[in-house]
Amino acid sequence: MCGIAGLVSFTNPAMPGDIIARMTRALAHRGPDGEGIEVRHHAQFGHRRLAVRDLSEAGRQPLFDSSGAIMVTFNGEIYNDAALRADIEAACGYRFRSRCDTEVIPIGWRLWGEGLFARLEGMFAIAIWDAERRVLVLARDRVGIKPLYHAKTEDAHLFASEVKSILASGLVRDTIDPAAFHTYLATGYPDPEDSLISGLRQVPPGSFAVIDESGERIHRYWTPARSGEIRDREHAVASVRASLEESCSNLLLSDVPVGLMLSSGIDSALIALLLRNHSIPAYTARFGDASFDEGFGAEQIAAEAGHSWHPITADGAAGIARDFEAVAVAVDGELADSSALAHYAVCRALRAEVTVALAGDGADEFFGGYDTYAATRVAGTAGRLVPQALARLAAQRLTALSARREDRLPTSAMLARLFAGLAAPDGTPHAEWRRLTGADLLKDLYTAPMREVAEQDPLTRYRAAFLAAEGGLVDRALLADQTYYLPADMLAKVDRISMAHGLEIRVPFLERLVMECAGSIAPRLLVPLVGPTKGVLRDLARTLGMPEALVAQRKRGFNVPIARLLRRDLSPLAELYLGAEADLFAPLLSPDGVRRLWREHRDMRADHSYTLWALLVNGVARARRG
Repeated sequence: MCGIAGLVSFTNPAMPGDIIARMTRALAHRGPDGEGIEVRHHAQFGHRRLAVRDLSEAGRQPLFDSSGAIMVTFNGEIYNDAALRADIEAACGYRFRSRCDTEVIPIGWRLWGEGLFARLEGMFAIAIWDAERRVLVLARDRVGIKPLYHAKTEDAHLFASEVKSILASGLVRDTIDPAAFHTYLATGYPDPEDSLISGLRQVPPGSFAVIDESGERIHRYWTPARSGEIRDREHAVASVRASLEESCSNLLLSDVPVGLMLSSGIDSALIALLLRNHSIPAYTARFGDASFDEGFGAEQIAAEAGHSWHPITADGAAGIARDFEAVAVAVDGELADSSALAHYAVCRALRAEVTVALAGDGADEFFGGYDTYAATRVAGTAGRLVPQALARLAAQRLTALSARREDRLPTSAMLARLFAGLAAPDGTPHAEWRRLTGADLLKDLYTAPMREVAEQDPLTRYRAAFLAAEGGLVDRALLADQTYYLPADMLAKVDRISMAHGLEIRVPFLERLVMECAGSIAPRLLVPLVGPTKGVLRDLARTLGMPEALVAQRKRGFNVPIARLLRRDLSPLAELYLGAEADLFAPLLSPDGVRRLWREHRDMRADHSYTLWALLVNGVARARRG
């Protein structure tokens, strides 16, 4: 697990070496155990190392094949490298020099070319410079666990693990793209193939880019699919157990200590229970507000599985504003997922004890954990019975009723979101439920440079993913989340926040065998019309000894009380960046409009918490970049 950066210039074989040095330094937090920089004709690669497997100097990157013509810098973990080593040795007799998984990449590229990436099991962002063919290849794992940004300038192609690294090159201007900002303010993140910076994009999940003097080509080597062929519940439970057990076992491979991020929910509990024969410390975020806290349940699960339990205070700390600023910088102002704040505290505590941690991310998107999946089924019928205009009016009235509520999710807020979904165009309520800020509110903030995008639907690509997916409503909702929401929000959060502390997070639910197992289960087993979500995972949890009260509980999510935090702990930051310094949002947004939103929220005349959180994250990051 590491940070990678680099540039290739087909026109200038001797770009200044200080560029790659700056880019690599900007990723120091991702790799505290070492730095490697290699400068070759036309190509410069950088690497910050977090040593997890083969801690010796043999694991140092960038790494080359024996000829020196193939240069690789790599972020992630390849869990089937032993099998690949055997295949390589049988095919060409190559003698490996290390135990590091990176070494299979340059040799694998020589042997299999573009077929290499489909052979890899794990999470990865890979850059390959093939000096003989004069080609740069950028590859990303199947669902986008590991990030990979890239940009083209007049003289060079650049890539890096994070936005800040590419900006550190000095070759890409720090200019906000209006369309991407429009999507960010509506949803809390840009589209999964974009960033907020003009001209700066991401390699799509499950894809690789081939870049040479003739241009750039994107190839997809994997995409999630749903067959729904398993219709028997017992068969489904047995299949999930077998695939998840193998995944959890594979992901323990490490030369450094491993821990577990544990809540009281089904997902992390299954990991804990399947690994009951291993002694793994489990870490849980605690909140003072009982409606947000999951400590008691997590402690029970840890005891049942035989793991030591370590609670972590995630709110009310004197340093919460400092943590917020650190989160904003870590996500480069491009992710307004409020759970990142609690995640930051958990990762900091984890890193003091371990270097690698397992987490339950991805289970909801593949096993139907969100209430919106069942709501999508309901909306398929109810949406035809409720006129859109009436649904829109109901959503507005119910939103107003929630303005003074600060608990986890008031009933009025839940109903408001339901009716907003019923008012969605093209029968896409599931996409609408990913919206955080209403269109009317955004239009009031926008100034001239944003007026053109103001009329565009910020959820266009999400709706397109839903409409293009095959299967019934639930199948399409699951696939849309797997290809859009998961990489754009959840996985971006997990990577940036954990790597801000130099902590590697592994996600057993997002190994290929588990994802494909989930895709084979009939939607009615995953998302019943009536009853709790994730029925198959709940049944598995029962068989593994999870207490029934925890098995039966509703999904809680890993959230923080943002309306209250903005008015209290984060109020000084908000007064600064959403008040006195609101001019930093010009010329895209009206500074006075931003100030008005903050005052209305501060004075409890309205609840603008999601919008203000997004603005504050972006504002802090931009201010820190200068």
